[in-house]
Amino acid sequence: MPDFPDLPDFMHTDNEQLWLLIGVCIAMIFTIQAVEESVEGAWPHLRRVGSMAMPERRAQPVWGLVALLILPGAVLTVLILAVIAWQELPRNDTMVLGGILLGAGWLIFLLSSIDALRVRRLFTAAGPAAPFALAMILIVADLLLLIAFLDIRPSVEAVRDALPSLT
Repeated sequence: MPDFPDLPDFMHTDNEQLWLLIGVCIAMIFTIQAVEESVEGAWPHLRRVGSMAMPERRAQPVWGLVALLILPGAVLTVLILAVIAWQELPRNDTMVLGGILLGAGWLIFLLSSIDALRVRRLFTAAGPAAPFALAMILIVADLLLLIAFLDIRPSVEAVRDALPSLT
């Protein structure tokens, strides 16, 4: 096997935070689409309100709230990962716990919305309690991620200094 010279890694492709940021941004694109369809009722099981059982009808508005609570957490996660990758900061427990709660809530929301593993019946049987509990988890995740971002946010001067000069 030939020996290749060590080239400088200008793109920082060995940075785990950068790859995680790219993955979260791609997931964010699909999440925005899923949330939009869920809130607008574009999914077939959300269009026919008359054919829904009573617990499912009562839970439908709460699922809209769950969908909307995913977005702030996802935006905060992107911001946190961008700052960590930019300033090469370590992760703390608040970020990790908030990310785990957000990821679990996001996954449960997607599984119940698109019914990929036939879990929607379980959530339907629980009525509004299941999406309400999920909304509480997402509120905690959003608050943890907000606290984590406020701890690491860069100053306005640091951001201005990092931007290329236009003159």
